[in-house]
Amino acid sequence: MTQENDAPEENVQALRAIVKSTMAPPAAEEDIVYVDCQHDPATDKEVVLWDDVMLAFNDALHVRHKARILPFLKGPDFRVLEPRRIAAVPDTVLDVIIECKEQDANKQQQQLQHQREILQEDTTSSETTTSTITRHGGGGGPQIGVSQEVTITKLTITESPAVISTASTTSRAPQTIPEDNGDNDTIYKNSTDQPDNNDTHRGPQLYVENLNQTHTNADLGDVAAQVKLGDMYLEGKVAPQNYQLAMKWYLKAAEQGDADAQCKVGNIHCKGLGVQQDQAKGMEWYLKAAKQGNAPAQCNIAIFYSTGEGVTRDSNQAAKWYRKSAEQGYAPAQRSLGNLYRNGAGGMSLDYTKAMQWYLEASGQGNVQAQADIGTLYYSGLGIGEGIPKDYSKAYQWYCKSAEQGDGSASNNVGLLYHKGLGVVKDFKRAMDWYKQAVEQGNLAARTNIEAALKDLRKLKK
Repeated sequence: MTQENDAPEENVQALRAIVKSTMAPPAAEEDIVYVDCQHDPATDKEVVLWDDVMLAFNDALHVRHKARILPFLKGPDFRVLEPRRIAAVPDTVLDVIIECKEQDANKQQQQLQHQREILQEDTTSSETTTSTITRHGGGGGPQIGVSQEVTITKLTITESPAVISTASTTSRAPQTIPEDNGDNDTIYKNSTDQPDNNDTHRGPQLYVENLNQTHTNADLGDVAAQVKLGDMYLEGKVAPQNYQLAMKWYLKAAEQGDADAQCKVGNIHCKGLGVQQDQAKGMEWYLKAAKQGNAPAQCNIAIFYSTGEGVTRDSNQAAKWYRKSAEQGYAPAQRSLGNLYRNGAGGMSLDYTKAMQWYLEASGQGNVQAQADIGTLYYSGLGIGEGIPKDYSKAYQWYCKSAEQGDGSASNNVGLLYHKGLGVVKDFKRAMDWYKQAVEQGNLAARTNIEAALKDLRKLKK
């Protein structure tokens, strides 16, 4: 993301904040922020990623061109494409409608100006030492997985893909890849599950002070400060997003043996953020971190072995590394290990009870997909007599936990339970409400279930 007083020559989109319910004044140059445009092969258009808009304007509601709201682009099935994107409008300043007071918008502008002054020297240094960079964004690696579907009484219950939040807050949308056992797993995670939100409510001056102090400590060789400074450049919240500077500071810490930084250097190589995408280099850094017991790196190595990305596919090695990570309490690995037991993959014997144990471990840390997996075990009654008995009421409870946190597959399944009266009193209105929520969350199976529910309603009225 670029934030300068003069429009850069590269392919960018000009944006400025407009407070909701106010008239848009003529665009002043000092109010304009520039974000990178990407060529979208799915639509063959130049687009702006919504994540990049949110990095620049935390309170963004939508983007407007004159009186027209720019919609998120959709695929042939009319489903919103992920990661979310809008069409770029060249040589035009688009209005980002924000939900905040006018004085807050002024503070945002002051904050950006402070940051530009502070970071000018560092950014200039990066520009003079960096050759032409190929931007890969989030592409070129594992693609977004497709939910598995199991047909039940002519309706569809869907199992959630493993979309796990990364530690770098909202840097990019999560990526998923198919695993050899038929489920999906995530890759390229940082070494902590939860982002550091200590600064999210600070004012502009405190942000600047935080950045100044972090930069000073990092220059003095403080490893923790170097990693934190790398995070700031990677995320683009406290400092303007700059992948090259993020890599610079991660490398300084990684070369001092910091496992967290080593994992993050691996992430950058695997995603191709500001560098040529190189999964082999990513694997090298993951191994360095994993040897020090870094759980996310161990999980990512497992995913490499699971998919054959950068290494020879080996499900037994995948299981080994998943277990190392899971036993350290890393929720994504715990969920993946549960998948192996549930499918009898990776040298594991089919064992629904152990699958449930690992899902419970992951769900206890808030893993949304594991919560939905538990619901599916109760719904399906897998392993009756030796595993998990069928229990629609418990399935309902677990699906609700996951659905309330935004999982579209779980929302669809709650709708199904109301539709069929399984574990709850049959209620077509509630079923339709949940199905519609699932559709809004991108679940395709819910469309089919809406049609089935409407058909059943017509039969009842005859």
